[in-house]
Amino acid sequence: MVNILCIDNSKTIRQVIKDCVLDLGYGFYEAENGNVGLEKADIIENLKMIIVDWNMPEISGKETLKKLKLNRKITNALYLVLIRIENKDEVMEALEMGANGYVLKPFSVKEVQDEIEKMIKNAV
Repeated sequence: MVNILCIDNSKTIRQVIKDCVLDLGYGFYEAENGNVGLEKADIIENLKMIIVDWNMPEISGKETLKKLKLNRKITNALYLVLIRIENKDEVMEALEMGANGYVLKPFSVKEVQDEIEKMIKNAV
C-alpha cells in the first residue's frame, strides 16, 4: 500500500488531510511537527508522499523539507507543501528546494485530492 505522511502543527489540518488521503485509498500517517515527522519518515514502509506545512513553529517546513531531502531512505518520496495564501511568494522557494507540488491554504478537499492524485500519477 502507498503511504502518505502529513506533517502539520494543526490537528484540524491533519484531520482534513487524513480524510482526503483515506478517501483516495492510501495509508495515512501524521506528525504534529517537523521533528516527529523526520523520525516517522525513517520508519514508515512504502512512504510515497510527504505533505509538509511550510509555516510551523519549532522547526519550519523549509527546514523540515531540507532535512527530509537528505534522508537516503526516502529518496523517491514526493513532497507536497501547504503554504498560506498570504505567503504564496514562498512557493517558488519550496519548489526550488525540491517540493513536487503545493496547495495554498485555505484549501478545499478537492484541491488536495486532485494534487495528490496528479503527483502520484505523474511519478509512475
